[in-house]
Formats: sequence, C-alpha cells, structure tokens
Amino acid sequence: MSKRSIKVGIGVLVLALLGAACSSGDSSKSGTSSKSSKNSADGNGVLAVQRELTSLGCDPGPLDGTLGADTKTAIKNFQAANGLSADGVIGPNTRAALAFSAQTGSVRCPVTPTSSPPTTKGGGSSTTPPCTDAALRPAVIASLSSGEQLFKLNAFNCAINWAVTTPTVGIPANPIDITVLLRWNGSAWQAVDRGVYCNNGSVPASIYQIGCDSN
Repeated sequence: MSKRSIKVGIGVLVLALLGAACSSGDSSKSGTSSKSSKNSADGNGVLAVQRELTSLGCDPGPLDGTLGADTKTAIKNFQAANGLSADGVIGPNTRAALAFSAQTGSVRCPVTPTSSPPTTKGGGSSTTPPCTDAALRPAVIASLSSGEQLFKLNAFNCAINWAVTTPTVGIPANPIDITVLLRWNGSAWQAVDRGVYCNNGSVPASIYQIGCDSN
C-alpha cells in the first residue's frame, strides 16, 4: 500500500470521528432543552396557588389558573414577606411557604390597595356590584383553607364596592362561623385581608360595623 493511500485512509477516519462527536453534542443539548420545556406551570397548580394567595389576603386577580401579571405580583409580595427571592416563580420553597401559611392561617402577604375604592355615598358608579348569594359564594369558597368547606353563607350585607358575610365553614366535625370581608374588583367579589382594609379607612361604615368590629 502506498503512503498516499495510508494518508487518505487516516483522513477519512478522522472526519468520521469528528462527525460522531458533533452528533453526540447536539443530542445532549436536545435533552437539556427537553427538560427545560417541562418547567412550565400547570393550570390546576396555578389555580391552587391563587386560592392560597387569596386566603392569605393577597390579590392574585381572577381565579383562572393563569399565571398572569396580577398573580405574579401577588407571588412576589408573598415571597418578599417570607424572605424568599421575589422572582414571581412558583418554586418548591414558595409552595412550601404558601402551604404552611395556609395551614396556620397566618396572613403573610403585605396587601395594599392598588387603587382607592369609591368613598362617596351618593350615586356611585353606573354599574352596581351584584349583592347575591350566587355572586358572593365563589369568593368565600376561594378564601377557605385547604380541607375547609362552606356549609352556609348566612347573612350578608353590601355597600358601594364592599360586602361582608358571616358564613359557616370548616370541617363537618367542627363547623364555625367566621367573618369575611369582600371587595368588588371590577368583575367579581374577592375576599381581602380585614386587618389591612379596616385600618386604612376605606371600608364604608355599614360594612365596617360587621366586617371590622367583629372577631
């Protein structure tokens, strides 16, 4: 065999090895990409987080299972209050903190009204929020902790963009009556933290008497 033939053979072998190495690198990158694509939030998981945030006095916006701007802001506020990195990502530490706060009933999310509700007692807006059992019930249910259920809505009262009700909730073996303060967010009623709103002077007197002066 001539020296030229040997050189040509070695060259072909080198090219084949380089091609195999490149193919292997693309494959590993593809695997990494596949794993990162699984890092998206599940709709049911987001809905559960929204309910927990609401029960803790946060304001995640509509309970729609979508990780929108309002929900991310509520998550960041909760994370900041708990000493977590306020990145709006529902990671394992945030999930654990939410679960603990929901179970203990502690309100750890610093809630501040994004806009001042109407304070005038006349006329009000052209659209009056519905003050019915059907309209208030979903907000009360959304505010309950995991394992709790609503047995009876009982009495409720509405004024301007505010409402208060004293539902019977809990577990079958231990039902209790609680007070729930609600605020109309423009499209639905939403349970809010009484400790924040009762102290900032925005709750109408007729709602304050029941929603803030009670236990």
